[in-house]
Amino acid sequence: MKLFLYLLFTILSFSFFAQSFSPENHFGYKIGAKFTPHHDVISFFEALQTNYSSNIKIEKYGKTNENRDLILAYIGTDENIAKLEQIKSEHKAGIKSEKISIVWLSYNVHGNEASCTEAAMQTAFDLITKNNSYLKNTIVIIDPCLNPDGRDRYVNWYYQFKTKNANPNPDAVEHDEPWPGGRPNHYFFDLNRDWAWLTQVESQQRIKKYNEWLPHVHVDFHEQGINEPYYFPPAAEPYHEIITEWQREFQKGIGKNNAKYFDEKGWQYFTSKEFDLLYPSYGDTYPTFCGAIGMTYEQAGNGRAGEGIITRDGDTLTLKERVEHHVVTGISTVEYSAKMSDKLIQEYQKFVKDRKFKFKSYVIEGKIQQVEKLGDLFSKHDINYSFLPIGQKIKGFEFDTRKTGSFTTENVSLLVNLNQLKGTLAHVLLEPETKLADSLTYDITSWTLPFAYGLKAYGLENEMSAPFFEPTLSPAEVLSSNAYAYVVRWEGMNSVQFLNQALADGIVVRKHAKGFEQGNAKYTAGSLIILKSENSADVAGKLQKIASKFQINISQTMSGMVDKGSDFGYSDVEIIKKPKIALLVGDKTNSLNVGEIWHFLENDLNLPITLLSLSNLKSEDLDEFSMLFVPEGYYETNSFLSTWIDGGGKAISFGSSIESLGVSLGLSATTSDEEKTSDEEEVKAPKAKKEKKEDVSFADAERSSLSTNVIGAIYRCKLDQTHPLCFGIENYYTLRQSSDSYKKLENGFSPVSIAQSTDHMNGFVGYKVKLQQANSIVAGTQSKGKGQVIIFTDNPLYRGFWESGKMLVANAIYQVD
Repeated sequence: MKLFLYLLFTILSFSFFAQSFSPENHFGYKIGAKFTPHHDVISFFEALQTNYSSNIKIEKYGKTNENRDLILAYIGTDENIAKLEQIKSEHKAGIKSEKISIVWLSYNVHGNEASCTEAAMQTAFDLITKNNSYLKNTIVIIDPCLNPDGRDRYVNWYYQFKTKNANPNPDAVEHDEPWPGGRPNHYFFDLNRDWAWLTQVESQQRIKKYNEWLPHVHVDFHEQGINEPYYFPPAAEPYHEIITEWQREFQKGIGKNNAKYFDEKGWQYFTSKEFDLLYPSYGDTYPTFCGAIGMTYEQAGNGRAGEGIITRDGDTLTLKERVEHHVVTGISTVEYSAKMSDKLIQEYQKFVKDRKFKFKSYVIEGKIQQVEKLGDLFSKHDINYSFLPIGQKIKGFEFDTRKTGSFTTENVSLLVNLNQLKGTLAHVLLEPETKLADSLTYDITSWTLPFAYGLKAYGLENEMSAPFFEPTLSPAEVLSSNAYAYVVRWEGMNSVQFLNQALADGIVVRKHAKGFEQGNAKYTAGSLIILKSENSADVAGKLQKIASKFQINISQTMSGMVDKGSDFGYSDVEIIKKPKIALLVGDKTNSLNVGEIWHFLENDLNLPITLLSLSNLKSEDLDEFSMLFVPEGYYETNSFLSTWIDGGGKAISFGSSIESLGVSLGLSATTSDEEKTSDEEEVKAPKAKKEKKEDVSFADAERSSLSTNVIGAIYRCKLDQTHPLCFGIENYYTLRQSSDSYKKLENGFSPVSIAQSTDHMNGFVGYKVKLQQANSIVAGTQSKGKGQVIIFTDNPLYRGFWESGKMLVANAIYQVD
């Protein structure tokens, strides 16, 4: 009897405490009253699991760069939570008897859109305690914060400057977030543009879990400008052409369901504007191309709103209201998805089986290091591929020439057949031409991965079967300690990483400026030479280890005399100095470009760098550095920066930053007289270019402006492969995001350029600026005193995914003197 009473008391006590648990009891304030730091968000979900263990399961799936936890919360009925693994495996297997639909809700991918995470907590609590009837045939997965580093950056700043009682005056400092803002992650990347490219650790870890589940519905919760009300689907045009009628119809259905609740409360909202479904690396499009109903919800707010702000209408937009709106749409989404569960399952299974593409297979060829990098990205997305050997005969459409014919591959190739679970996503990432139903789009209009990686590609109208082939490097030579020198070809990022490690290990490395022949071997310009006489006795063993790590073949020679070219003792064969690198950061710089450079140097090259604040920069600060990265931005001409270059410094400049370095470029295109857009608005609808007035109606003004814009278009480039900037690069395609066309580089060289307007490969180019793109500089060098300025008019590190551009920047670091 005592045991029975004890058990009864325990059960009743647990029930009481579970029923008494609430966000207000947990925090001491109601959700929406203030911003919750990330560690408290984690503790709330853990407490929710403690109190409702049969309805929620928490999973930590990774860490951020700043060591914050990334978590998922699985919410469902007792029965469904108990068999999560079974539900997941049945869904991935596509069994006909599948009965549970999966809804994934993602919050706060942009850190300063901070009401989203607050809404995630309230939504999770309400689903368990008030709306559990929707969970009978639905599993809900909540990621409460995709970007904890950015969110805590915002929240911590806000509470440093918030007055005791939040001040709604828009001019108050608490509404003026400083550079770089909380929007990006640690490396200043926009994580909502990284779903497909997976350059960031948050994206890489999240996509592993996402691809385990491949949900039927995915919603990405955001905030927009303070004077916008609320946006939910249906989305705006252009829709990518592969998006099915069912996906379009569900967007309309969910829009009507959300509108019903907003109408009841008299809340303002809009649909079918601004937010399209084209660019594949968003939190709505990536899921869509994987078969889900992918959607974006946008609440007024972002980093300006704080806990409350007066809008242009004179109303005060509060944090509480922002949270409430997101909670309503979140619950509405689960409700409608539960109602449509059977149809969701049926249409998803149809999506992953039915493909009506012109091309059934793609073949991508190039040097093994580059091809394998693309293969690594495919593997992260669960896109299956196989290798083809050199000399494979194929019949198809060649991307570069745009001709259909018979071809024989000259390098190792990847074969991607679209008859697979992720076939639609593979098609979108590889397609040679993006079809636009409407050119007024929110982001870039082309991203063709073979061009981004500098590879040849072919589209095949028939599915190709692949013979078994596993590419390998030729067997590595066993390096002799008696060799005169060791030689490494300069032919990709693996070679660059080899060089970085060798220099870090104290090995003296030289470069051959012109290339040479020795025996039956040819070595291109930029090849690395390690002389035994300049290094320690155990250098052969050190080199062997580094070569193995980076999958590099090293040749060895017993003589410094060559058959053609310069002998190893000539001035063409110079020592490579270990770079001492600084990067400008601060208000005048574009934080996204700062992050691209920072991430590349630290993660791709593993190089130590120093971030220098532009606002506090002094002449003597530069003395210890051999090179300075100058990111995109608008600077005043800096006399001591110019003096530092004249004294022997190397400046590597991006975009408009060139104007501050005392280098003259001829600009032939008409440039915009409008203020540079902020990082937050970087990819919004294109701005009109200053031009001769035309008779255009007010309603058509925005669309008319497209005629003078280039919106993320890909061009084939002409290369001067004798120039150090082009060493190790066979093909290069640039991604243009501006119609500005630089034509003339005084006292310098332009080894990477667009030769003809017909070199346009993909993406939107306005008809008024098409011809102006001919003879445009893409990358160049100019001597200035004893120093050098390297110029990138197009961004070779764009969003970290323009893989072939990384070699251009590596050459700027190591090959250009």
